Amino acid sequence: MTSIRWWGPNADLMTAARAMDRLFDQFVGPGQGRAEESGTPTYTLPVDILETEDAYLIFAGVPGVPSEKVDVTFEEGMLTIAAQAEPFETQGRWIRQERPWGHWARRLELPKEVEASGISAQFENGVLTVTVPKATKAQPVRIPVGGDKGQSKQIK
Repeated sequence: MTSIRWWGPNADLMTAARAMDRLFDQFVGPGQGRAEESGTPTYTLPVDILETEDAYLIFAGVPGVPSEKVDVTFEEGMLTIAAQAEPFETQGRWIRQERPWGHWARRLELPKEVEASGISAQFENGVLTVTVPKATKAQPVRIPVGGDKGQSKQIK
C-alpha cells in the first residue's frame, strides 16, 4: 500500500533539522555541556551495554563520584542513571581543568521482557554496573490428556 505525502518546503526543512539533531546528539549527546537553570552543566553519561543469556549488563564510568551521589531508577520501561559530580575545591588558580563536573544522566529504554524486581546496581572503582535480568521465558508444559483410563465398553 502506498501512502500519499504532500510536499512542502517547511516539512522537508523540519525533517532535515530533526535528522541533524539526531546526528549531533549521537556524537555529542543531548544537552552536552548545557547549563541547567541552577548553572550546573548537564552531560550525557556514556554507557556500555552487554547482553548475556540471562541478563543485560550496563556499565557506566563515573569516576570521582561517591556512590551516594549516583541514582538508578526504573519506571515504565525506562532505566535512568544519574550522577552528580561536585565542582572541585581549589586553593589556587587553575592552569588547566579538563575533568568535567556537573550532572551526568542517561535514560535507556529496556526491552519489555525484563524482570524489574531483580534489577541491581553495584559501584566499584568508579564504575557503575547495573544488572537487568531477563524475564524467564514460558516453557512448554506437557498436559496429560484424561480419558476413560482403560475402561472400554464392549460391544455385544
